[in-house]
Amino acid sequence: MAGLHVERGTPAICVPFSAGHGRLAPVTMADAARLAFQISLFVVILGYGLTARFADVTYVLRLPDLLTRSLLSVLLVAPVIAAVLVSALSLRPTVAIALVTLAISPLPPLLPRRGEKAGGREQYGLGLVVVLAVLAVPVISVAAPLVGRVFGHQYVASPWAIAQLMLMSVLAPLAAGVAIRTRWPALADRIERPIDRVQRWALPAAMVVLLIAAAPSMWKLLGESTLVAMVLFVGSTLAVGHVLGGPERQSSAVLAFASSCRHPATALTIASANFPNADEHGAVALYGLVTAVIGALYTFWMRRRPAAPPS
Repeated sequence: MAGLHVERGTPAICVPFSAGHGRLAPVTMADAARLAFQISLFVVILGYGLTARFADVTYVLRLPDLLTRSLLSVLLVAPVIAAVLVSALSLRPTVAIALVTLAISPLPPLLPRRGEKAGGREQYGLGLVVVLAVLAVPVISVAAPLVGRVFGHQYVASPWAIAQLMLMSVLAPLAAGVAIRTRWPALADRIERPIDRVQRWALPAAMVVLLIAAAPSMWKLLGESTLVAMVLFVGSTLAVGHVLGGPERQSSAVLAFASSCRHPATALTIASANFPNADEHGAVALYGLVTAVIGALYTFWMRRRPAAPPS
């Protein structure tokens, strides 16, 4: 895939260019989508920080067996499944790029909330998000050159860009939320409900922006094996996470979403750094739709299942 040349077809808007003579610099809708995903995750983690205790954040660290299975499912199984699909299916280069970059982008957006809706333990979801955010830089730095062999292309991962994304999307809002709760509890009580309302709309709004940006290229992918690849990736990683999460709904639901849901902003950052001429936004948008549908079906199934008796 060295020598890949795919023209980007993302619509652009113009905003004032501050460091010049009043010129206008183009900002694509894809850039807006990436920013929207970062903001959505920031708001979600800030909201959990306002109600979290230190014991909640470190919950998963006190369960080494569950933590090991979680990291195995999210960091190893998902990239392997993506590599197998890329090798086995005849995928467009842009789809293969999107699938692999999604697989090595371990931070799932809205994990605590999605897991909680399916009966998962909120503390486990929040603690796992923090662990994955801390591990994102070393994991991507190691995984990028390895999966690059799939493409015959030397993958480049910018540790600083990924670190900035994790810091601004996860670690900073979590620290801010905990600090506000500790220092100004009355303020935390006042802003908790408005932030909770924003949480419910943040990710859907980000997805709408991405769908607008990617609509022209996304529809072109539906007639090929792209949809099959996305369904197989999401379905198989969700199933593996569910099994590795153990028999208890509180852990299996969280790990199922952690394994199948990846952060689009991280994937787009990696893809743009490595394949600047490829338009991978359509595949990422299609992945988001598939994840939403399969996740909704999984949540419905989990809610109808009888809860396992406590061990």
